[in-house]
Amino acid sequence: MATTIKITPIVKGKESERFNAAIATNKTNKISEEKKAKIFSLVNKVLAKQV
Repeated sequence: MATTIKITPIVKGKESERFNAAIATNKTNKISEEKKAKIFSLVNKVLAKQV
């Protein structure tokens, strides 16, 4: 059976400003390559134990 598709509402006014501000802060909040590598190595260890 197919799932229903929800239409995303159009954001206007103050909600639009808050949304754009949240998106702008997320673009600058990037993790370092070292931290990303550490996370991926931990995930790989966990996945290796499950097999």
